[in-house]
Amino acid sequence: MGDDDVTNAWPKIVPDRKAFWPRGHKPCDVVKEKILSAFRNVKSFPLKRIIIQFWEPLEIIAGVRVLSCFGNPFALSPVNYRLRKYRSHCVRYYYAIILNHDGLEVDHPDMIISGAPPATAYLNLFPEVVLDLGLHRGTPLVDLALECELNCFMMIPVFSEAGCVGIVEVSMRIPADLLVIFNDLKRELKEVGLCICPPWRFLRPYKALGDGDLTLATSEIRKALQVAVQSHAITLGQVWMPYESRRCGMMSRMLLGKLPGYWVVNPAGVIELFFHGFHCLPLKMGEGLIGRTLATRQPHLCRNIHKLSDNRGVLAVLSANVKCASFLICLRSSHTGEVNYVFEFFWPQTLDHLALMEALLLTLREHLPSFKYASGARLGDELLVVDVDNSSSSSGSASTPLKIFPRNKSRAAVGRKRTRASVVMKRESIEGQSELTNIINSEGDDDDLIIFAVYKVDYRLLFLPSSSTYDNFMEKIKQEFELNPAGTYKIKYKVLPGEWYSLTDGTCLKSCISSYRTSKNIDHVKLLVLAADD
Repeated sequence: MGDDDVTNAWPKIVPDRKAFWPRGHKPCDVVKEKILSAFRNVKSFPLKRIIIQFWEPLEIIAGVRVLSCFGNPFALSPVNYRLRKYRSHCVRYYYAIILNHDGLEVDHPDMIISGAPPATAYLNLFPEVVLDLGLHRGTPLVDLALECELNCFMMIPVFSEAGCVGIVEVSMRIPADLLVIFNDLKRELKEVGLCICPPWRFLRPYKALGDGDLTLATSEIRKALQVAVQSHAITLGQVWMPYESRRCGMMSRMLLGKLPGYWVVNPAGVIELFFHGFHCLPLKMGEGLIGRTLATRQPHLCRNIHKLSDNRGVLAVLSANVKCASFLICLRSSHTGEVNYVFEFFWPQTLDHLALMEALLLTLREHLPSFKYASGARLGDELLVVDVDNSSSSSGSASTPLKIFPRNKSRAAVGRKRTRASVVMKRESIEGQSELTNIINSEGDDDDLIIFAVYKVDYRLLFLPSSSTYDNFMEKIKQEFELNPAGTYKIKYKVLPGEWYSLTDGTCLKSCISSYRTSKNIDHVKLLVLAADD
């Protein structure tokens, strides 16, 4: 078969992710049209194992409310048959929101999944994240997702002015890709008049206080954060306080409200993008670093948030993407009495944590004249910091507390000078780059080689590690297309436009991988599988 024949045999299909309406369903709903438009404009990772789909709330019989993706927009690569398989099964199932059917018989109750993250996201009005689906085996769609090489997912509530209109599911293989897709979706939904944050119109501080008192406290906070972050090259500084949401006829709800934050212009990166979109988070005392700091009023240092399994919900997205240190302290202002403020700071793992904490607290003492620790001690007094042990257990147990500002305070001044000097050197050496370790860049891509393979009228999107041998490669091809294991087949490939090349041995495979890596603007290899007699 010559090159012209090979070209003629190639299907007229683009492997990049596309957004779809299901067949037979016309776009007659304004909200769904907006969601479809948003899906079309999410361009990141167009060939990776990622599926995005919309689940809408509906009532199948009186008293039974569920989420369903049947007839709703979705986005996936049309040549990834595993994603197509997952989608084809999802449309058969429902996620239960309310099961109060008063004895009425429900058709196919085994197709209704209860207690799952999509329903939790819808009821709580905040995203739910599962970073490792392998820990949640036992439900049909989780088991199927794992079979289809989807290892994690995020369920994102979507809001119009009328309230929550449904859930957007993002399922994928690599957790580190979640944040990029999350930010893309947030931006594109906003473009069409939807959002991912609930419109909290009835939000107020958990402790009663006057507006003027809070204004005085936040004025101090704004100035202190700017000076502290700039002086010590801290990536991000922000402050949270407990709020409650009260709506007529509904129970009050505890939330974390974010006060003004400040970040270094360049290095904030994914952290800035992430937190910029969230001014409120659900609050559970004792859960996550913020909840734990509020509950205990003790300072906490986490040396690597990437290993912190205690982060739940939307905060788990951040843990999946970044390796950095996080330091939290609980303070009170004389302007606002017993209101607790959690100051949260992020900085690179490479810095001297002890010296930086001391220098930071001295700076805060200088610019927060009305603030003390929630315990009543003054900023700069001897302090015990809970050193979170990220590796000992999944519960985030703590090791021996760190002592800063011991009775002999001479080390604090030395530490402050050392921290500032090291920061200046670091800024000069990494100008224009992020100081934090981005997991997307540090741990490699989904797979090294993305292949769009065709055999007769069938096609597949394959992902092959660069370490694969020729035998591994051929075994993968035969498995994917269910070919005769004893059969003989010819392989032709093309990286750049032009000539097709034969792939007959390990040397050819290395040449293919090398061409793929060095070719600009090429995101996949074309591969044609032929029977030996073709």
